[in-house]
Parts: sequence; structure tokens; C-alpha cells
Amino acid sequence: MYKIIKNSIKNIVYLFYGLWNLFKFLVFDLKKIKHAEIVCFFPYYHTGGAEKVHLNIVKALSNKNVCVIFTLNSATKNFQEQFKASAQCIEINPILNKRNSFVSRMLKKSIYKTINTSNNCKVVFGSNAAYFYQILPYISGQIVRIDLFHAFSRTDSRELEVVNSVKYIDKRVVINQSTKKDLLEMYGRNDIGLEYYEVIRVIENGISISNRNFFAKDYSNIKVGYVGRWSDEKRPEIFLEIAKQVQKNTQNFQFYMAGTGMKSNLDQIENAGVVFLGELTSNEELSCLYKDLSLLLITSEYEGFPMVIMESMVQGVISISTNVGGISEHITNNKNGILIRNTTKEEIVVDFIKAIEQLVYNREKMQEMGKNAFQYAQNKFDINSFNENYKELFEVESNTL
Repeated sequence: MYKIIKNSIKNIVYLFYGLWNLFKFLVFDLKKIKHAEIVCFFPYYHTGGAEKVHLNIVKALSNKNVCVIFTLNSATKNFQEQFKASAQCIEINPILNKRNSFVSRMLKKSIYKTINTSNNCKVVFGSNAAYFYQILPYISGQIVRIDLFHAFSRTDSRELEVVNSVKYIDKRVVINQSTKKDLLEMYGRNDIGLEYYEVIRVIENGISISNRNFFAKDYSNIKVGYVGRWSDEKRPEIFLEIAKQVQKNTQNFQFYMAGTGMKSNLDQIENAGVVFLGELTSNEELSCLYKDLSLLLITSEYEGFPMVIMESMVQGVISISTNVGGISEHITNNKNGILIRNTTKEEIVVDFIKAIEQLVYNREKMQEMGKNAFQYAQNKFDINSFNENYKELFEVESNTL
């Protein structure tokens, strides 16, 4: 009986807070959607490669009135102000997290009705946001609907979502040929018609490049880095094992980790002899780190194409990475980086250590590869192409209405 009363009270409280947050949304936020030319649905504004890409897209559309709806609770506020500087921003998690079906229905209805009746809205765009696909079937076909995928895992939980949404999508963007291949295989497994293949477009990511001069690194003390979040698919435990074994046999190495989700794993990091740098949030901090690093290790099980590889190559850092996702589209083995077969964890550790040792015993090769990495990044990663592609994507689609 007590439990029933407790749950009833909790539901009433949730309803109250949900209604209050919905009221604030209707009064203060709905007009942001109404006045926007482009409405974007993203999950977060915290630190992350995907979040950097989403921010760069919004920045590329600076000539448009953009509204960004964040659907989940962000772990940090790292990119929040930058999003706010380029778009009108709304957070709907305070409404959704109350888990009240009535309030959630009212929220969804108010969003899609406002989009459909707006005289301004021309495009809705979503990436990594499950809520976008809940809204999508209700969006008018007169409005252009675009989504973006960064990468797929081997058994991606989004497959049904991807397949069911094809009939509502006018343009589907992927960041590289590898992700396109995975998407097409998904279509094939689910008997998706060939007409839907034609709407897929590849737009590769880009970064702002400030340094145009190559500076040779001092390899007398090898500095090795892991930059990213602590998550299952990134496999940071492999990095720690590599650090342990390398430092056991060689003295002139220092290993560093920087990123999110690591504080609960500090004991493991310290026990591996790795220096934890915390979450580096500014471009200046990251640039300083990359200038110091000799090698960047990517131990992921799957990837699209990591922003950290792009950012580090600009500073002449040599990437040693598992050969997953679209990484081999930019890393040529033993030329501007090293690719490691994605086999068992034990074999991966052995192969990484072999690659590191081979480089260390051939400093001329290291200098050559570092310079190759720098030159490749200068030629391929400049954000201007990215900006033009996204401007064209949204302009062309808007003009077809």
C-alpha cells in the first residue's frame, strides 16, 4: 500500500513539473521554432566528436535563422555557448524526463504543428537524436527532411529506426564511404527500394586550420595520447594495457589520456602509469596537447572518422589506429599513419606495441610520417569544403519547394 501511495505521489509531482516545463516551453520557446528557417534536432551540446560536427554545421548555416532542439541531458556545457551564438536553442529534456505520456504527447504535437504551420520553416534536420524520428512521420512533406549518420556499429540498435524512416527522408547524409557502405548493406537486408539509395550523399567532416607551417617534433621523449570519451566502443582499456607493457620495457615514453567519463576510472589510469589531463574543452588546450604528442592511439571497435585524428594530423601527430570505419579512407598504412587489424583485444595490444617499437627505432621514418600527416591534413581537412557542401545542401533543398 505504501509503495502504491509513494508511486502515485511521484507521478503527480512528475505531472506538475512536466506541465510547468511544458508551459514555459509553449510561452518562451515555441516562437523560436516558428521563426526558424531550419530546425535541427541534436541530442547534446557536451564534449564529443559528433557534437563538434553538429556545431560546425550550425556555424556553416550562419546566414540562416536556425533553431536547435536538444533532446537529452548534456553531461557538460562545453559547446552550449557556441551553439547559442549561432542559433536559437531549446532544451526539451526537462519535459521529457518526467516520463508523463500526456505531457510528452502535448510537447510532440506542439512541435510538429508549429513546424508545419510556420511560414518560415523550410528544413528539418536531425542527427543522433531518436526524438527526431518520433517527430518525423508528422512533418509535412512540403518541408525538406534531412538526417545525418556518423557511423554504424556491427549490430546497430538503430537499424529499425533507419529503415522505417526512409520514406520520410529527402536527403540522408553520411560522413564517409564506409558509413555509406554500412547504410546500403542495411538497406539490402531490409529490401529497401533502389529509389531510396539515390538520396544518400557523402559530406566529409572538416576542421578549422590555423597553423600552416610544419615543425619537426623532438622524438627524444615519445609522448603518446588517447583523446576521447571513456566508452565501450572506444576500448580505453586497450590503451591502458599498451601503456603498461610499453613502459615496462622502455623508459623514454609518457602516456596521456584526455576526455570525458574518465573520473570513475582514475585508479585504472594511474595504475597503468598514464597521466590524466582531464576534459580539454578549448581548441587552444587541444592544440597545445597535439603539439606535444608524438603518437595518437585509436583503439576503437568502430568509428566513423574521428575528429581527433583530423585535429592531431594538422599538428604532425602520427595516428596508430584500428582499421575500422572510414579511417583507412584517410590513413595510408606506413605513410601518414599506421593501421592495426581489428582482431582480438590481445592481438590488438601486441600489434600496437609492435607498431610503436618499429617507429621508435626509425626516427627518420617518424619524421617523414609526421610531415606526411601534416601535409595530408592541410590538403584534405580544411573546413571550407565542409561549409560549402552544407550550405549547398540546405540551399538546394529549400529552393526545390
